[in-house]
Amino acid sequence: MATTVKITEETNRKLDRLQARVLLRTGKKLSKQEILEQLVRAGLTNETLLVRRPSQIRYPIPDKVWKRILGKVTDLGIVTSEEDIDRLLYGGGEA
Repeated sequence: MATTVKITEETNRKLDRLQARVLLRTGKKLSKQEILEQLVRAGLTNETLLVRRPSQIRYPIPDKVWKRILGKVTDLGIVTSEEDIDRLLYGGGEA
């Protein structure tokens, strides 16, 4: 027995994009119903996917977190100018 599920226009667009990506990757067109059924099965198999909270960045970033981030920075001993970085990232000359 089929049941109607109401979703927002934005969610419907996301579902359309997901449907297109599945088609591109597999060559098989799945209906929205098939995609939703697979998502429900995935949620039942691993409910952590549904209940975990996405990590949120708090602003301003606390000093403790900044210190931890900066502790991972490694000096490679290479002097790089802003012009070098721009040239490497955006092109325009030899690297």
